[in-house]
Amino acid sequence: MARNYYWTKTWGAPDTPKHDALALSHQKTRDRILEYIQPGDIVVYLTSDGKEADPMLRGRLAGAVEIADPVETVDVESLRPGVRRPPEHYREDGRFRWPYGIAVSRCWRFIEQEQNDTLIPNHADLRMQGAATIHAMEPEEIGRLMALEVREVVEGEKPSRLPFSGSLQRPWRQKAGRREGSDVEPGTELYIALIADSHGLTFKVGSGKTEERLKALNTYRRGSEGEVLWSIKSKYEFASVDAARAAEDYILEKGKAAGHGSPDHSEFLIGMTMRRINELFSEAIAVGLAEDEREAV
Repeated sequence: MARNYYWTKTWGAPDTPKHDALALSHQKTRDRILEYIQPGDIVVYLTSDGKEADPMLRGRLAGAVEIADPVETVDVESLRPGVRRPPEHYREDGRFRWPYGIAVSRCWRFIEQEQNDTLIPNHADLRMQGAATIHAMEPEEIGRLMALEVREVVEGEKPSRLPFSGSLQRPWRQKAGRREGSDVEPGTELYIALIADSHGLTFKVGSGKTEERLKALNTYRRGSEGEVLWSIKSKYEFASVDAARAAEDYILEKGKAAGHGSPDHSEFLIGMTMRRINELFSEAIAVGLAEDEREAV
């Protein structure tokens, strides 16, 4: 899917698609956007510096939404029936601030506390106009976006945290199981485990059943005595074992070629930044999905 990427300013992170939308103050602004917005386009939310903004997110990236297919208009105020909105969501004359919505199909919240300035260096130049409408992102800005970790907002579920490009590949699914006419084999997950201690960051790249592998990694670590334990940083489930292994091999090959291999274990990577491991994880998801497609033919 060919997507376009935009940004806007908001007071906080998006909710689930059922209860949220790309919300705008003026109908004319929405009408102009509807002339060019396409299904699948992404709009990134930068949290404003205003006093009304979420204090935990102020000046940082909040989240992102995907425009629904088909593109539809919605009345934003009616999306949360029975929920009392904060007084600041209404103007002095009692009108809701952002009644003119465009439906969204997926929503994400950023895990990393990335500053607005880092992703969109010139966002402040637009002043109030930054929040009034949406603005096209530059290629280098999109590139930075892809490596940032997100968690999709799914009602009643807590999906894995993934680099944004990886999360875009395929909507969240709750569990392995029968889907689209094929059985998912056991051990089809790609995972990256992480441990941070006095020696720095060490990543363990593997495939299989993530929770079983994590338990094995921590078997001889004494958490009750204060030793640092391994934790799962990222994971992704494929349709086949071969896809998960292909993705694992890709990360290890690229990491070792760049000098990040460890003499202690063939699946450890050391001396690597979070951003780079996120980029490799995203690329590996594409490799694994391509393998799934080959096996499905």
